[in-house]
Parts: sequence; C-alpha cells; structure tokens
Amino acid sequence: MTQKWITKKKGNESKHVMIETERKPREVQVKSIGPTPSQLEKQAWDMLGDLSKITSVDRLLLQMKKYSGTLGDYSGFNSVLIYMQNQDATIVRSANEWKYFGRELKDDARSISILYPVGTPKKDGPGKVKDFIEKKRKEGLDDEAIDQLVREKFNLERTGVTHVFSTGTVYDISQTSPIPGKMKPVEQDIRATQLYSTLKKIAKEHYTVEEDTIFNGARGYTAHSGEGQKIVVMKIPGEDENVLHTLIHEMSHARLEHLYRKDLPRGLAESEAELSTYIVGSHFGFNFKDDSAAYIKGWLDDAKAKGSNLGKENIDRVMNNARWLINEISGRL
Repeated sequence: MTQKWITKKKGNESKHVMIETERKPREVQVKSIGPTPSQLEKQAWDMLGDLSKITSVDRLLLQMKKYSGTLGDYSGFNSVLIYMQNQDATIVRSANEWKYFGRELKDDARSISILYPVGTPKKDGPGKVKDFIEKKRKEGLDDEAIDQLVREKFNLERTGVTHVFSTGTVYDISQTSPIPGKMKPVEQDIRATQLYSTLKKIAKEHYTVEEDTIFNGARGYTAHSGEGQKIVVMKIPGEDENVLHTLIHEMSHARLEHLYRKDLPRGLAESEAELSTYIVGSHFGFNFKDDSAAYIKGWLDDAKAKGSNLGKENIDRVMNNARWLINEISGRL
C-alpha cells in the first residue's frame, strides 16, 4: 500500500485528504541524449590545447601514444574524445563492424560518443576491405592489382569538406564478447620490412623516393625536386626499424609541406614530423620513444629559444597526418 494526498473541493473551500492505494507510482526513466556536436568539438580542442602545454617531452609522448591505437579509424578529434570517455580503450569499432569480426555487444556495453561529418561519403570499415583483399588474393591477383581495385572500389578516407557534424556511438573491444564460431582476427603482427616496403610504395605515388648514402650524419632528408618534393633515406642492411623510422619522418615532412612553410620555425617543423613518426610507429607496435624523445626535446628547445612554442594547431596537424599515414598503410597490408 502507498499513501498519497488528494484535494477535495466543496464550494469555495479546499480540503487535503490522505488516502491509501495499491496503485504504485509510475517510475519515469529519463534517457540521456549525450553531448551535442559543438560540446564534443570544444572538449576536443580544449584537450589538444592541454597537450600542447605539456613541458615534459616524455610525458607528451606517453599521452600521444594513448591516441595512436585509434587514429587509423578516427580523426585526431575523435581519438581525443574516445580517450576522454574511456582511458583504457584499445580497439574501437561500431556495433556493425564488431559483428563483422564475430563479436557482439555485451548487455551492459558502454558506448563512446564521437563526431562524424554530415554530407560526406561514408568511409568503408576495415573489415569490409580486408574481406575483399583476402578474396582477391585467393583468386590469384597480385598486390599491385589488388591495391588498384581497393582504391577504385572503397572509400578509405572520407572526402569532401563539411562544417556540419553529428554524433555517433562506437564501442571498445572490452565492451564486446566473441560469438562462438564466428570470430575473426582483429589485429595482425607486422614486420618493419613489410611496413617499410608498403610505405615506400605509397611515398612513390606522391614524391620522388631514393635510397642513397648520406654523409652528413643524417639518416634522411626531404628536398625540392623538379617534380615537387624528393625524399632520400639511407638504408643500411639489418637496420629495418631505423630506415622505417626515417621514412615515416621524411614522409611527414613532405605531407605537412614543411619545405613551403616559411612561417613555421624549423624547431616546430621537426617536432611535428617526429611526433607523427612516433604515433605511426606506436600504432603498428614499434617503440621509437628513446630516439623520438631526445630529438623532439632538442628541437622544441630550439624553437622556444627563438620565441616559438608548440600549439594545439601543431598537435592537430600531427594527429591528422599520422592518421592519413596509418590509413594508407593499413589499407595495403
């Protein structure tokens, strides 16, 4: 039995009377609609600003590594947002993509809110692309032919520009369970030689690429060429990770067009390229921390001495560049 008060009216008088009833009060559950796109965008910019203010290079790299796992599928903004909502997130997919990998959402699965552009072509998920590649390999096509077909058939990177965003939901692998008999591998081991060979093919589509001996102590450099930009790396037998590190670094210089950015101090340009290198390496399981930390610290000190500091715009450029490289490599492995 529950008690409640009712009001009885008699003429101009009102009287409050308590009664008992077996009727239970209705429970109303208010569903949260989550943050708005503008709120998410502001949160992401604030976090990028916080990153740019970190003075310890070791701590900066530690923070950047936390975003490296999700950058292949999500923008810098979304990688930041994912970490803000789940600091233990490792592999993040939509509910439909998890179905491809033979996994289903747990009953109490906690979603993660992300931004996605409205009015631009939808990016094809990695599961769908991998299925196509496996099928074509079984049919006997070589990797070069498959690469061409993938570029023609799939949208590996959203195209077009939009300033209108909506929110979507994704889930970390920890919020899923395997479906018996349907599981597919989510990750694969990648060797440095394989990664270097793949990235060199990609680089040659955009720039002149040469392997040559360098005598000034550097392992590589980017320069002007008659057709745009030229990347030169020194490839020493047995040093696969070193030449991979160098190629990612020089490819980042070229993509970020540092040769043409006269307004950008060299200290910040070198820091952008090396931060990109560290993130891409971390995404594929390579630890460049020792070399990257010393290199970045030296160039950030140089930039600071000349009156320039790392800003959130630099971090944003780094993360978007790293994402492009990760996507291009992943689509061809």
